[in-house]
Amino acid sequence: MPEPMPLHIPRQVLLLTEESGVGGVQTTLHWLESGLAERGWQVTRLPVRRGRPSLWTCWQAARRAQVLVASNNFRPAYAAVALAWLSRRPSVVWVHGPLHEVLQQAGASSLKTTWLRRVYRRASQLVCASQTSCDSLLRVMAGVGFEPPQNLSVIRNPAVLPGAGQGDAAMPDTEVTALGFVGRLSPEKQPLHLLSMLRLLPAAYQLHVVGDGELMGAMRSAGQDLLAQGRLHLHGQQTVTAQTYRAWRATVLCSRYEGYPMTALESLACGVPCVSTPIPAMQEMLATQAPLWLARDDSPTALAEAVQRCLAQAPSDRHVAINRLQGQHRLENFVQAWDELLTRLLHKAGQGPKKQALELDASPDEPPSGGRP
Repeated sequence: MPEPMPLHIPRQVLLLTEESGVGGVQTTLHWLESGLAERGWQVTRLPVRRGRPSLWTCWQAARRAQVLVASNNFRPAYAAVALAWLSRRPSVVWVHGPLHEVLQQAGASSLKTTWLRRVYRRASQLVCASQTSCDSLLRVMAGVGFEPPQNLSVIRNPAVLPGAGQGDAAMPDTEVTALGFVGRLSPEKQPLHLLSMLRLLPAAYQLHVVGDGELMGAMRSAGQDLLAQGRLHLHGQQTVTAQTYRAWRATVLCSRYEGYPMTALESLACGVPCVSTPIPAMQEMLATQAPLWLARDDSPTALAEAVQRCLAQAPSDRHVAINRLQGQHRLENFVQAWDELLTRLLHKAGQGPKKQALELDASPDEPPSGGRP
C-alpha cells in the first residue's frame, strides 16, 4: 500500500510587538505580516507590553511557533531572546531606528548599553531596516574585543501605500504650492525648523502638518502669523492615504536622526518627491538617484533652497528619479528577503516539518524547564 501523505505543517512565526498604534514600525510590521501570510506562513502577533501577558502565555505562544521575531529592539527584543532560549527556537531582532543616537538622546546609562549588547548577541539574527541603522547598531555593539556579528542583515523598508499606484503624481493645478509633513511633533523630528523654512519661501508656499505630539502647542504659538495668513495648516493626527500625499508638491523632513523613514517611502510610492536635510538615512535613500532633494546642511535656509531646487527640476527628471527609487524599494523584494531569511533559520535550527510534527504530538502544557543545554 502507498505511504500516507505527510501532514502539512505550515511554517509558523511569532511576532513579538509593543502595543498597536501608528508610526513607521507598525506600518512596516503590517506589510511584513501580510506578505509572509501570502507566502504560506502562519503569523501570530503577541503584544508584550499591552495587557502584560504572563510568562506561561508567552511560552505557550513561543512553543507553537518555529521562529520568533521581535518587532523592535527594546522590550520585544528582550522577550524574543528569552523565550527563544526557553523554547529552543531561533530568534530575530528587527532594528529600525539608529540605536546609538536614540540611546544618546535618552541619556542611557553604560549599564543599559551593556545589557543591550548581551541581549543582541544572544539573538540568532539581527535585521536592520537600513544601512544607517546597521552602522548605528555596530557603534552600540563596539567594545573591547568586539568583532562585527556575522548574523547581521540589512533589509530596507519598502515604498508602498494602498492606492499609491505607479509613476509621478500629477501636480495640483493651482497657484498654491503645497508642501507636507507627516510625523510626530517631537524634538527629534524638529518640526519648528519647518516654520523658519516656510518663512523663507515665497508667499505662494503652504505647509500642511499631519501629526501630533508634545510640540503641537509650540507649533501653534510660533506659527501664529503663518496660521493667520493661511500658509500653515496643523491637521493633527489623522489617517494618511495616497490622496494625502498627492495633494502636495513635495513632502519635507528635517529630523535630527531617522532609521529609514516611512514618510519618505510612502511619499515616493505616491510619486511625490521628498526633500530632506542630509541625515545619513536620507543620504542612503536619495543621494544616488535624487541628490538635488537633499539640503546642503540642516539649516532652514538650506532646506528652503532644496525645496525650490526640487520643484524647479524638469518633471521628466523627477519622474525618472521616483521610478528608480520605487524600483529599489519594492514590497515583493522586502517580503522575499524576509521569507528567505526566516526559512534559512528554520533549516539551520532543524525546525523542519518532521520535527514540528513530533513536537505537536508532545504535550503543549509542559512547563518551561530551562534553556538550551
